[in-house]
Amino acid sequence: MTREVYYIGNTVVCDWSCGADFTNSDRSGGLLFGSKACCPDCAPKCEADAKRYGEERFIAGRCPPGMSFRDWVLRLRDGDNTLTVITGESFEEVFGSEKRNP
Repeated sequence: MTREVYYIGNTVVCDWSCGADFTNSDRSGGLLFGSKACCPDCAPKCEADAKRYGEERFIAGRCPPGMSFRDWVLRLRDGDNTLTVITGESFEEVFGSEKRNP
C-alpha cells in the first residue's frame, strides 16, 4: 500500500460534478454533502436529488450567507490543505478485511 500526500494550498474546487475552480472567486453559496463540498452552481441539483432519494440527512452544512464558498471550504479544512491518495493491490489492503462501502 502506498500513501501520497499533496499540499494544495488555498485551492478550492467543487467536489461534486463540475469541478469548477473557486480559488479566486468571492461567490457565496453551496453545501456540504457528506464530506463533499458542492459549489453554488451544483448545490440546487444536489439538494433536489437528496430530497428525491430521501438523503437530506447527508447535507452536513451550508455556506453561511455573505461568506464566499472559497472561504467556507477553507474554514471547513481547518488548516489541513492536503489531499491524500492511498493505493493498494486490493480493497482489503487499502480498507482492511471488513467489507464496507468506501
